[in-house]
Amino acid sequence: MSAPVRPHVPSPADLAHRPAPAPAKTPASRAPSPRPAAPRASVATSAASLIAPGQLEPHEMLRRMYQQGMRISRMHPEARLTALTLLGYANFRTGLINKHLTGTRELAHDTGLTEGQVLVQIEVLTQRGWLTRRVLDVGPRTGQQVLQLCIPTVVLQQLRGRGPAAT
Repeated sequence: MSAPVRPHVPSPADLAHRPAPAPAKTPASRAPSPRPAAPRASVATSAASLIAPGQLEPHEMLRRMYQQGMRISRMHPEARLTALTLLGYANFRTGLINKHLTGTRELAHDTGLTEGQVLVQIEVLTQRGWLTRRVLDVGPRTGQQVLQLCIPTVVLQQLRGRGPAAT
């Protein structure tokens, strides 16, 4: 007796062996105009400039703008919790984290996260433009590396576009 022949069940490995789909034909009246392709470097540069720290206007307070920016961000709850907890330790105008935050252990205690989770969330906030590391050049803590809260340029633009009634 021979075993029954089973039909071939496709798997993800079969995707590489599929023939390429035929390009869709567009009517002549709707044909797109030829545009030069944008270089990949400009896309990376523009993305980097969007998450760069934005400049607050003189009438804008960092604390209020940071809270509103966090609310409209699509960050994970752990990152928001860490950011808003850091906001409690930050100078309300400059965003510099003050000397009373002794380290990740205290931040972990304040947030209820583990120290490892806090370190990951600090890195996430840094990569997304909400937090920077800076070496102080004046004051009693000269030469120390500290954290500073900042708001990415793209979020500041969104907040300013919402107007005072929406915020």
